[in-house]
Amino acid sequence: MEIHRRWLSRPRVVVGAMSGTSCDGVDAAMVRLHHHRGRIKIELLSTANVEFSLPFRKALLNATEGHLTVEELAELGIVLMDYYRRAIAESIDYAGISPDAVGVHGQTLWHAPVGNVRWGIKCRTTFQLAVPAVLAAAFNVPVVSDVRTTDIILGGQGAPLVPILDWELLRNPTKYIIALNIGGIANITLLPPTASFENLIAFDTGPGNVWIDYAMQRYWGKRYDVGGTTAASGQIVPHLAAQLQKIDYVTVPPPKSTGRELFSQQMIEELIRPLDRTLIPAEDIITTLTWFTAWSIAENIRRYATDQATIVVSGGGAHNATLLAMLQQELPAAHIIRLTDYCSIPEQAKEAVLIAYIAYRTLGGLPSNIPSVTGASRPAILGSITPPP
Repeated sequence: MEIHRRWLSRPRVVVGAMSGTSCDGVDAAMVRLHHHRGRIKIELLSTANVEFSLPFRKALLNATEGHLTVEELAELGIVLMDYYRRAIAESIDYAGISPDAVGVHGQTLWHAPVGNVRWGIKCRTTFQLAVPAVLAAAFNVPVVSDVRTTDIILGGQGAPLVPILDWELLRNPTKYIIALNIGGIANITLLPPTASFENLIAFDTGPGNVWIDYAMQRYWGKRYDVGGTTAASGQIVPHLAAQLQKIDYVTVPPPKSTGRELFSQQMIEELIRPLDRTLIPAEDIITTLTWFTAWSIAENIRRYATDQATIVVSGGGAHNATLLAMLQQELPAAHIIRLTDYCSIPEQAKEAVLIAYIAYRTLGGLPSNIPSVTGASRPAILGSITPPP
């Protein structure tokens, strides 16, 4: 289409914004993108982060547990968009450039790609809370949102979406690279030297920070374990570790994706509440949950990749030194580095860059899902476009 050719004909500046399963705030990244000879050059111009207030974060977490009325959910979306607006505005101010478009992920409140039968209809669903019209009006540019639904409609998992960016940024003709993102949920992209775009493998391995963050809030009222210092001070609780290892999802073969629907507050409460009646220190519970995240990542790598790869870590978990040390213990032959040691994109900004990249591709008429990763029946242009009013 002519509109797509015009979009791709010159460099474009796009702001991507993301709030992940950790429910801790909005990350925004402004990038300049240029399509040339089948490759897309990505230049990071600025980043920004706006943290959620504690009451608002609690409201989001309640929403993931299904504890809000429709009225409260609608209002939650408007407030969420104000956090997005502030993060996007900060990234624009830092760069001093007006964007051509905005991409937003929204807040995942529900993700059920396998689905249920309702009234005789198979319903495969995902829901990312967003009100893109708010941002289209605020910045007077088109806004791309709802980037997972099309893949699910085509039979895919709707996740992970990051492999298309991993392919662009990290592939190496001589090294086996594993891109590991540790957000609320952890996911990996496998990039052996022989990998092609058509046969990439990527999937969610299980929990990232989601249960660690919950336990830190439960015991100390803190958002997360800064640097993994709490986990470093405790010991693994053997019987809790054994219970965690029985969770089937970890060993299910890909394609697969997951979220708070499985790794929920209710599930972790059922596992740790009995320990309230014991003398087990809370630090030991944090240590055990941190170990489980490392073990579940490593177990997936052992089963479905190689333990002798270079593992490039991004996401909030990249700053948890204890988690990375435990992962190294699980995979002693692996070379584990952070994303900033490999390229110029900060670990925390990668998913925001991804959303900007998908928005750019969507407006250029380019597909962004990878069927070998998600299980979708075909490649597809992702997202809905909301024009400025």
